[in-house]
Amino acid sequence: MDKTDKDFIDEEIRQELNQPDDSEQIYAMANKVARKPFVIHDFDPMRDREMAVFTAAKKLAEYIFVVTEKSPKKLRWSIVTRLQNSSVELIEYLYRANAEQGEKRADFQKQAQTALSLIDFYSETARCMQAITIRQTGIIARQLYEIKKMLNGWMRSKK
Repeated sequence: MDKTDKDFIDEEIRQELNQPDDSEQIYAMANKVARKPFVIHDFDPMRDREMAVFTAAKKLAEYIFVVTEKSPKKLRWSIVTRLQNSSVELIEYLYRANAEQGEKRADFQKQAQTALSLIDFYSETARCMQAITIRQTGIIARQLYEIKKMLNGWMRSKK
């Protein structure tokens, strides 16, 4: 995914969350309202010393939690919870893979791939049940595609 696609996804996420681009405006708005707006901070890989796949997975998990916050109550304890849990498990598997070497690393990477497939399935099911919108499903799908590419590259790099 090139730079323009990544910028497009970030812009769509901002639009989805109805947030301005300028962080000063966000904090000025926060002082005027009782509840602070949710801000997805861009993770700085150079500062955090993390691979891009970790950053993308964290961003995906945060987005999933934000868009499912107002899902219908009847779905909150079924498909929405599974979607949220799978997004957190994805990050867990990535960290475990990073901590291991050899065959154990490959196993955790495969589990991360499985978590990606489950997130895709759960997001599509949540869309069908109207827990999330078509637009939100599209954003999740693009983020999943980006993470899959990075994860596959990481898996190939060990060989």
